[in-house]
Amino acid sequence: MAKMYKLSSRAADKTGLVYASQIPANAGSVVKNADEQELFSEILMDSHKNYWFAKQSEEGSLSYKLFIFDHHKGVLKSHPIQGQPNFYEFDSCVVVACEGDGSKGSVLVFSKNEPELIKEWKVNGFLWEVEMEGDNLFISTYIAEENQAVLYIIADGKKKRVNLGSNFAPTDILCVNGRIHISCAPVLSGDPKKIMVLNCKGKLVSEHKLSISPRTIYQVGDEIMIYELDLATGKSEKIVYLNIETGEQKEHTIPHSQVVECTGQSLSLIQPDSNTLFTWDHSNRKIVESRKVI
Repeated sequence: MAKMYKLSSRAADKTGLVYASQIPANAGSVVKNADEQELFSEILMDSHKNYWFAKQSEEGSLSYKLFIFDHHKGVLKSHPIQGQPNFYEFDSCVVVACEGDGSKGSVLVFSKNEPELIKEWKVNGFLWEVEMEGDNLFISTYIAEENQAVLYIIADGKKKRVNLGSNFAPTDILCVNGRIHISCAPVLSGDPKKIMVLNCKGKLVSEHKLSISPRTIYQVGDEIMIYELDLATGKSEKIVYLNIETGEQKEHTIPHSQVVECTGQSLSLIQPDSNTLFTWDHSNRKIVESRKVI
């Protein structure tokens, strides 16, 4: 899964804003401009040490300005964008997904070497997730007017729309062994709750019904770990391990919390109300450490 940074999150998993200076000297920290306080997004430093961040033109506006600090040349570049931006870093590029007005969004692909815009793609609906495998780009959206979950596949310079179904949002994408795994959460309540498995062309291979409403999915060995987030209630107290080959599922209860990081060994969870950081061990399937954070 790509590294993602976002200006502010969807209603389902809301996060706050941070302050940043005009030149992002301290990536990821709260920085204030000496002359005036201005709200910027969180800052992504990519593998080439370029900095990426954005600023809303004014409160409530869909107009933003994307800033890119070119580390190699020491130049700050800017690019106008429309809609709340989310940053995804991949091996070859940085993708900026702009949510637009909910009916249409845009996905901008930038090079990391002397960062420049390569291509901009328009997509219908509310943007949910972006993933990349090789040269193929996958974008999931929900089109409210059609009550339709959609996967866009961009390959060989062409965009293909794949209709996934109705009454659910395609909340996350994970590419494993040449297959596209998409988590599907009900828009309101009830069903469907499932993982859809597609081939690289977008053809359905299999489905796995779930007992929880999935928000994010991660590869853990030969399993997929699914993190719960009920879009209607905001509930997030369970995870499920799904065996990719057999379809066997094992459900576990976790503290009400948000995912910080998932590795092959453990899952880090933060409980904002109590400022507690939990470490969940994948092997033992339990919390092995909890500590207060400032």
